[in-house]
Amino acid sequence: MAKQNETKLMQVVIFVEGDTDEVLFKALIEHYRTISKTELRPYKICNLKGVTRYSSKLVAKLQNDYLPDARKKGYQIQTVCCSYDTDVFEVRNPLIVNWDALRKTVKRMGIQEFLQLGIRSSIEDWLLCDMEGICRYLGLSYIPKSLKGNDGNAKLNDLYSKARRIYQKGYQVKELVTSLDMSVIRKMHADALADLEKALNVIAQ
Repeated sequence: MAKQNETKLMQVVIFVEGDTDEVLFKALIEHYRTISKTELRPYKICNLKGVTRYSSKLVAKLQNDYLPDARKKGYQIQTVCCSYDTDVFEVRNPLIVNWDALRKTVKRMGIQEFLQLGIRSSIEDWLLCDMEGICRYLGLSYIPKSLKGNDGNAKLNDLYSKARRIYQKGYQVKELVTSLDMSVIRKMHADALADLEKALNVIAQ
């Protein structure tokens, strides 16, 4: 019983960089609920609306919103998880966020765990893991062997064009994500998701 109460008191805050990421992570956590034999820890998802805001907004959100709210509700924020597309850091500006400084600042707030969850290379690459689900959603009768484009966004646009549709990022992907098999995405990115699943107390049946 003591362990159960302890689990309920710990909270996880997941920061994401955009609307598409928010939609996917909400669906992924709902999937965790269906497969976990343990109750998930309380969590919050915060959409920072841009990767640069990890430097300018994350600390303020914790100080002004999440930590006071957690204290009020009797929770303790144990884990902060930062999800971000790696393409920005790989191609554009690797120093756009000082992760070491951010980690130290978060730890000084009394939060024990700071996780970095890199989405390689972008959230669209993760969506493309379930090609069968996307093709079914688009009404395509076949799964293309290859797609044009140098990144996930370009490839997803090419796939949509085959169904004479236009891929739109953001909250518009909700219907698409609902059609995907989250177990496929989870399996293909098991290593990247392992620490988050542990923080959320996911123990698959």
